[in-house]
Amino acid sequence: MSNPTTPFGWQMPTATDLVTDLPADFEVFGQAVATSMADLLGGPSGYILAKNSATDMDFVWIANDQGDITGVTATSPLTGGGTSGAITIGIQDATTSVKGSVQLSDSTSTTSSVLASTPTATKSAYDLADAAIAKSTVTTAGDIIYRNATVPVRLGIGTAGQVLKVNSGATAPEWGTSGASGMTLVTRSSFSNVASVTYDSVFSGTYTAYMLVIENFFAATAADDILMELRYGSTTETGTTYRYVSTQTASSSSTVTGLNSGSSAVNFMLADQSGNSAEPSRGHFIIPFAGHAGTFVINGQISDVEASRYFNFNGTNYTSRTYTGFVLKSAASNISGTVAIYGLAE
Repeated sequence: MSNPTTPFGWQMPTATDLVTDLPADFEVFGQAVATSMADLLGGPSGYILAKNSATDMDFVWIANDQGDITGVTATSPLTGGGTSGAITIGIQDATTSVKGSVQLSDSTSTTSSVLASTPTATKSAYDLADAAIAKSTVTTAGDIIYRNATVPVRLGIGTAGQVLKVNSGATAPEWGTSGASGMTLVTRSSFSNVASVTYDSVFSGTYTAYMLVIENFFAATAADDILMELRYGSTTETGTTYRYVSTQTASSSSTVTGLNSGSSAVNFMLADQSGNSAEPSRGHFIIPFAGHAGTFVINGQISDVEASRYFNFNGTNYTSRTYTGFVLKSAASNISGTVAIYGLAE
């Protein structure tokens, strides 16, 4: 037994052994073959034979999952991959900047940026939008939306001085003149160091009476008269048909002094003192039926704090016109102040 095979090294009987010890030699040879082939014994069903190492005749049975693939390369959004062994493949979660797997959501209120809307959520959002009031319903600044018998509709903005009312059928809102007691601000403005201030289109047929509020008024010369001239359209009434009377008292005297225009004045003298910036004149006047055709009537009170003098005034212009405004000024110097005009509701 000294004749090894190549490449396995099994011991083969020699020529002499064939005569002297053949059975024993074949037993040694058979055992060597059996030992070498032990790894080739049958494996589990479906398994295949694979090399276990670089050693000769070193085999192992493995699951038949090798196929012809030699490697898997995963690119985004896939993860994992490899070139040997059991290869695992996954998928990354999606974000707003990375593609990947996304979870579905029925929510219509979530603020998540990684959830995907389902048809259920889309339908809910559609129903909400379908029930909403269309932005195109309103077209102009100040528009109001109200519901008619069936749908929301637009009520356009009213005009200056109007109030929101219910129509005669009590079915919808509408703009109109005030039908209740109270005052509506027509205009309010301030002026500073001007020769005169004009108020056009402040009287109309909208109201049956107006209140003129002189919040403060003073002239560059405190002793100047406070004068008022009427306007109709764009024309100033400068005729001689103004008439007025007033009484004047001072805090330092019990004497009441009367002032009057005589038979032909060219304006109203509301007071014979204007006051100064520290102690301006202040007062209010009622003007009935201004803005209606007819004569003009005005009465009220004004106080000159600077001179501690107080005036009760009554005046008229007996030229019949539709007077729509007025001019304020002093007798000879520039004026400053703030004036408001209110319409008195019927």
